[in-house]
Amino acid sequence: MNLGDEKVDRVTQKKKIKEKQLFSAGYDLFLNQGIEKTAINDIVNKAGVAKGTFYLYFKDKYDLLNKLILKKSNKIFNEALKATVNASIDDFNEKVLFFLDYVINALKNNILLLKLINKNISWGLYRKAIMKQEEYDNGRRVIEIFINNLIKQGMSKEEAEITLFMIIELVGSVCFTTIILQEPTDIETVKPILFKKILAMLKI
Repeated sequence: MNLGDEKVDRVTQKKKIKEKQLFSAGYDLFLNQGIEKTAINDIVNKAGVAKGTFYLYFKDKYDLLNKLILKKSNKIFNEALKATVNASIDDFNEKVLFFLDYVINALKNNILLLKLINKNISWGLYRKAIMKQEEYDNGRRVIEIFINNLIKQGMSKEEAEITLFMIIELVGSVCFTTIILQEPTDIETVKPILFKKILAMLKI
């Protein structure tokens, strides 16, 4: 590596550190004082960077929020995928339920994160982002496995994609309402019914 490459590498590392600091500051502030009460000035002050630096990475605080949700959701999905693979389940439907059960339990065990995510585990947002970045390779893998299996069962590609969208949106909304609000009851009571409905959605 020549001096020019080393300099570029150092600049890249500094950028990553600043971005990480902004993510960390935003996450902490959003959780502790709420999204609406958090200003960009609060974020940059906590991160220890200039306000202009913020706009190198994010359009506004809602852009930061969306990217935070994406990162946190992706982490949960990656962990769920790993656990599902390690479980060595042969049946596709059982794999789907195991995967979703892992995601639900992860959210149940992290109430603050669930409050931040709210009902915003949006597969539309997630899918758009993962198509562009290498760090979301596992996310693409989840999509491909799911859609390909539904196509094998007789669905069209469009129907398979819409089914995936509906399941993720349904799980996100149900998790928030039952875990945070305890409405109409708790998540453990709702879960068997939720899974029954999801299985029905997977049938042709």
